[in-house]
Amino acid sequence: WGLTSSSPAKMLPFRAPGSVVRSVASVLSRSVPKTQAASLRVPAALINRTPVSALVPTVQKVAAVAPLQHSAAVRFLSTPAPAVYAKPTQAEAKTIPRDWTEMSNEVLMIYAAHGIHEAHREVLIREIMSVDSVEWDVANAKLDEMEEFNKSGMRIFTMPFYTGITVAVTGGLLSIPLCFHLDTVMWFNDNFVTADVAEPKDLETWLEVGSWAWNWMEPPLGQISFFLLALQFARNQMVNLKLTPYTDRVTLYRAQRLVDKYPQYSSLMVSEFAKSADWH
Repeated sequence: WGLTSSSPAKMLPFRAPGSVVRSVASVLSRSVPKTQAASLRVPAALINRTPVSALVPTVQKVAAVAPLQHSAAVRFLSTPAPAVYAKPTQAEAKTIPRDWTEMSNEVLMIYAAHGIHEAHREVLIREIMSVDSVEWDVANAKLDEMEEFNKSGMRIFTMPFYTGITVAVTGGLLSIPLCFHLDTVMWFNDNFVTADVAEPKDLETWLEVGSWAWNWMEPPLGQISFFLLALQFARNQMVNLKLTPYTDRVTLYRAQRLVDKYPQYSSLMVSEFAKSADWH
């Protein structure tokens, strides 16, 4: 509801029917001239028994004669009405989609726009159904064939990633004994460093061993860290220049390969499906 009056507050939203009448009786009536207050006063018994629709004329009369100069009244009546949220019914709950296959085309396209592979998969299945005029099961089998082709030949492209994982994990684990384990540090020094061995009293704890080994461990570790930092900076500049790094190049190659293999389907749907799919 809103009250239209000559005051600066043209439209005054109310919070609830009960509070509307109470505010009229306790706040607005204070601004009504005494000569008119009796005719506009709302009896207390009327508050809970009168239908809301019947209270509107009374509220409008009070607003018309009251200057609404009382700050509390203006502050109360200017408070936005709280939102009322309806709870779903059992019938509505039973209609909720429980799988990608139950979702509408519009909802699937929204999920696909966010890069969710399952949504791309269902979108492409429906594209196959439309183009080949087949049912869902047949289209799903066709997509399994496309997915198998999409993953073929990826071993050679994923080799750099697996190599990087192996080197990183192995190097990280080996760096611990090479810095803090006395026997390992001694062996490495004898075979690769040949530095002067510290005094026995300076090698009594693993921290003292690390302090001695750090003399030759710091340069290679620091250089490797800086080299990786430089590579990361270079990659960021490639991205800024739209020079696709290795991962993006392989992704685009695989997507185009699948599009060329199945030209009868939408190139956009096939390409996005290939881009969002796993490499393994």
